[in-house]
Amino acid sequence: MSDTTNLTELIQQATQHLIDLRYSEGTIYRYRLVWKHFRVYAETRNHKIFSLKLGEAFLLDYYGIKPNMKLSESQVFNVRCIKVLEEYHQHNSFQKCHQSPGRQVPNQYINIFEEYIQLQKELQLSKRTLQGKKIQIIDFLSYIDKENLIGINNLMPEVVMVYLETLSKYASATRSGILFTLRDFLAFLFSKGYTESPLNQLFPVIFTNKFERIPSYYSIEEIQRILKQVDRSSEIGRRDYVVLLLAIQLGIRAGDIRKLKFDNIKWHLDTIEFVQEKTNNPIRLPLVENLKYALIDYIKNSRPITNDPHIFIRHRAPFIAFTKGNVFWSIINKYMDTAGITINRRKHGLHSMRHSMASNLLKNNTPYPVITGVLGHENSNTTKLYLRIDIEQLRTVALEVPYER
Repeated sequence: MSDTTNLTELIQQATQHLIDLRYSEGTIYRYRLVWKHFRVYAETRNHKIFSLKLGEAFLLDYYGIKPNMKLSESQVFNVRCIKVLEEYHQHNSFQKCHQSPGRQVPNQYINIFEEYIQLQKELQLSKRTLQGKKIQIIDFLSYIDKENLIGINNLMPEVVMVYLETLSKYASATRSGILFTLRDFLAFLFSKGYTESPLNQLFPVIFTNKFERIPSYYSIEEIQRILKQVDRSSEIGRRDYVVLLLAIQLGIRAGDIRKLKFDNIKWHLDTIEFVQEKTNNPIRLPLVENLKYALIDYIKNSRPITNDPHIFIRHRAPFIAFTKGNVFWSIINKYMDTAGITINRRKHGLHSMRHSMASNLLKNNTPYPVITGVLGHENSNTTKLYLRIDIEQLRTVALEVPYER
């Protein structure tokens, strides 16, 4: 194509190519959503012609994505959306993306790795926590494998310390999580005789700054605008409305919403009771009136007929529960988009609704123990992290600065 390719036409052609490559409807929707934001961004700056430079400016201004920065999964997708346009712009085609298998355990460390992971399984950690530990340990083992060690018993403190320096690219909370896992793994290596010295003592104290990142949240007015976009006369709309209410009003995590079963709904008590996937802790939440009737409406008029015990079922064959993953990501983003909500670098998944609920409860002077119970936190210290987003509350206790000559 020429260097004067109209952006709108390019997006239309790239979308058709996605269809030709048989991408799923959900994936195509995600591409179109990012491209829509890109087109609006370009129009507001009087740009009608596509260029990679314009795309990179959009990624920076809209999503806060800088060159060479470590990207989250969603940011990787945002970057790919622009790269796909550039590839189609240059070659009238692009290759279908396939997920790589990821980094694997080096052969010489497989037995050690599996022994450690088996011990972690015996601790009955959640699948999510266990998967995180696996990734962190594989990263460390891959690093020391490049050092060409002849056996793990040759692991030296200097190698560990240099690896620790590579973690500086991560946020404080992420880095501390990796360090806790690594310290535990090094202690395991020493206890089993794989190393001659307790390398875990290289960093006996791990510091973290939990206040480094501000949680994303949305105002009550923005949330109301989102809910107004849902077409509750349609089957999908009735389902989406219940999913949004569970996240917005009760702060339930997406994974727990996906796993909800009829047994979790205690109609006679007007409660929702389940064991949280993340913490394995039980929680009891109120089944408020509007949520109850929305749930009944969905079950009677929208939910596919099936014997599956899960509440939320796929609306296309096979009519089964949703598989693991953030299957409701597109739901909240679809209605944010139609409501004209400006993201402004905020996170925009269902979890942002959980933060929003906590913030709005704080603004209504709800006591911390109550919010802790609603969020299902183990203690109020975790809940207090949400104070960072309650700017209006902080202003009410701000001290006046005395005037000095």
